[in-house]
Amino acid sequence: MATLPGFERAMVVGHDRGARVGHRWALDRPDQVERLAVLDIVPTREMFRRLDASLASGYWHWLFHMRPDLPERLVGPDIRGYLEYFFERWTYNRHGLTADAVDGYVRSFSRPGALRASLDDYRAIEEDIALDDIDAAEGHRLTMPVLALWGSVGLPARLPTLDIWREYADDVTGAEIPECGYFIPEEQPGALSAHLAPFLADRTNR
Repeated sequence: MATLPGFERAMVVGHDRGARVGHRWALDRPDQVERLAVLDIVPTREMFRRLDASLASGYWHWLFHMRPDLPERLVGPDIRGYLEYFFERWTYNRHGLTADAVDGYVRSFSRPGALRASLDDYRAIEEDIALDDIDAAEGHRLTMPVLALWGSVGLPARLPTLDIWREYADDVTGAEIPECGYFIPEEQPGALSAHLAPFLADRTNR
């Protein structure tokens, strides 16, 4: 979209996998990304650099999803049950995920090829980390303002999230959102807007 007529730069907001795509986009094409907001992540390579028993207990699904074919066999027959396992354990405000929202997730993952495609994203992690390692070795950093947000009971709360991002970016702000799990937009939309709106409206680097 940033290359369409009338668009030169974008303010990018991403959650989880979308935030990882945004991070890579901002590294590869910093001329296109004016500001970057990342929700519920730290850089991918840091997940494995800091992997210990506590982190592994929360991110076990990463290693499971990386296995070829087995996840499809085990998850495919009961996609709803698998997703609801995470909905129940990754939320602080369970009411934020309405029945319609849950049905939407199930429909999306149940489409032909969707489950395999989502798992293949995890299977590409080794390649992603190789690219991240090259950027780190060459001293590439994010130069645009970065906002990092995560829920107080989300998995990134187990890590020094802001300190980690400051190893990768020059201008980092962020906050832990209270009474919130993984699903920040659904669980705490007001708090999310309160952080995002001033960050995206700031014109100091335009």
